[in-house]
Amino acid sequence: MWRKRIFPILIVILLVLTTYLLVAKKQTPVPTATPVPTVVSAPTEPLAAIAEPTAVPEFPLTVTDGTGRDVEIKAAAQRVISLSPSNTEILFAVGAGDATVANTDYCDYPEKAATLPKVGGFSADSISIETIVSLKPDLVLADAGGQTSLIEVLEKANIPVIALKAGSFDDVYANIEMVGKVTGHKEEATKLVESMKARVAAVQEKIKDVAESDRPTVFWEVWDEPLMTAGPNTFISQMITQGGGVNLFADAAEDYPSVSSEEVIKRNPDFIMGPDSMGEKLTTDQLASQPGWDKVNAVVNNHIVLLDGNMSSRPGPRIVDMVETIAKALYPEFFAK
Repeated sequence: MWRKRIFPILIVILLVLTTYLLVAKKQTPVPTATPVPTVVSAPTEPLAAIAEPTAVPEFPLTVTDGTGRDVEIKAAAQRVISLSPSNTEILFAVGAGDATVANTDYCDYPEKAATLPKVGGFSADSISIETIVSLKPDLVLADAGGQTSLIEVLEKANIPVIALKAGSFDDVYANIEMVGKVTGHKEEATKLVESMKARVAAVQEKIKDVAESDRPTVFWEVWDEPLMTAGPNTFISQMITQGGGVNLFADAAEDYPSVSSEEVIKRNPDFIMGPDSMGEKLTTDQLASQPGWDKVNAVVNNHIVLLDGNMSSRPGPRIVDMVETIAKALYPEFFAK
């Protein structure tokens, strides 16, 4: 009898327990593994490459020559013909001597230049176009002063021509830089110009305490018959002033004017300078032998200085040698060892 009474109670208890267990199962979170921090390694390669400056191709390039022409150079010149001694000296000085295949009869420095094939003299009329064309140059360096008539002829033969002008030291520096660029020797040219400027600055430093009013006047004899000198807008005039002198004809209207012997006497220079050769070797006695010059200060004090004819007449790298030589002649006390 009691079994019948208790059975319903047991059923109820079982139902309650079952319900409780089901609810507890839903509410109790299932244990999970302890999360491990994620370590992100630094990438061995940049996520996004930082663009480095792209080197600007050196060629083709366009340069403006001494006549104001824009000349396109497609590649570094490998076969160059020089039509003046100063251009030849620049080529060798920047490291393009091996690329020089010919030059003129007057190109004798450095020694290797004298051994190269010749295409004529200096004047345009003496230059052989046929010889130039036969050598197949990829560049001709001409003189902007007296060879411009050759430009059109050579360009018709598809030969690029750069004419160099040299009226000042800045022109010479620019010419060196330009030749360096077009021959693929830009760095060497830049270093050469820096060296030249440093040497001029060293001279200036030695003579800086000499007042302008105390600086000696210099008559530069470019030629004897007719008597010619250098005007203010010339590299020769700058050689004088950079060396500490005063150009006797700094007021001349022309670059290389003819002057009278009487005017030289009147201006009474402290020094007479000039090349040691004008077609033939000169002596100081010859320079002093002009009528009436025996009373000129330069002659009385034996201040006649003959300089290397090639070095003093070529607007190239050796103009700095001339500045140093002139300064030593004018101020020997500042350069005594």
